[in-house]
Amino acid sequence: MDLAGKFLGGLQFAAGSAMNMLPDRMNLFARYLTGVGSANLQLDPTTERSLIQATERPPMATHMMPVFSDERAAIAGDLSQMEMKPVSVPAMGPGIPTSGAATYGQDNQAASQTLGRFKAQVTPTTVRVTDTYDMVNENEDPDLVSGQFQPGKAYRTLRSAFDPTMTYDPKLDKMKDIGHLLTPEQKKFGNYMSDVGKSPFFSPMTDVGRAVMYALPIKFRPYEIDYTMQRPQ
Repeated sequence: MDLAGKFLGGLQFAAGSAMNMLPDRMNLFARYLTGVGSANLQLDPTTERSLIQATERPPMATHMMPVFSDERAAIAGDLSQMEMKPVSVPAMGPGIPTSGAATYGQDNQAASQTLGRFKAQVTPTTVRVTDTYDMVNENEDPDLVSGQFQPGKAYRTLRSAFDPTMTYDPKLDKMKDIGHLLTPEQKKFGNYMSDVGKSPFFSPMTDVGRAVMYALPIKFRPYEIDYTMQRPQ
């Protein structure tokens, strides 16, 4: 690595250290906006526990159960063609961290709002998380990563994030007033923020981030996350 490369690497390392002081979802998003990427990434222990929890699968138990001998017997409902076979079913007990794509339960707020979907490699002592951090998936507006200056979408995204009476579809670029569907209590800003703050899959800050992307004429570059955590023993 040349001198300029070492200098740039040092700046990214230092910037990464500063960003680690932010809440994790803001930490990762700031790295995306600034190009710092995963340099010197350190997640909060609460997020680490949530990510490990997101990899957990229920323990399985094997029980003998009646099963149709073949598909034709099942279609015909011929009970005489049933036989007892071992079948694996979810069992009671604590979840087991398992390698593969992560899925979320209702209590995985930090995991779902920080990384979204990710892949995990589990060993007896560690959980390794890998992910490509970007804003490209089937649920996102392609204009987010177009690099075009879109102040209208930025404003409408920001307004809908904090106004319970409005919803916004960025793909269609349409605002919709839903105030007539809400009770007076639901329209109150404080009650609305309290409700969305409890959501495991939505935070107003994610829409603030989207508004920033619409407002900046920059084509953002995705970055790779490769992060290993120690499993609690």
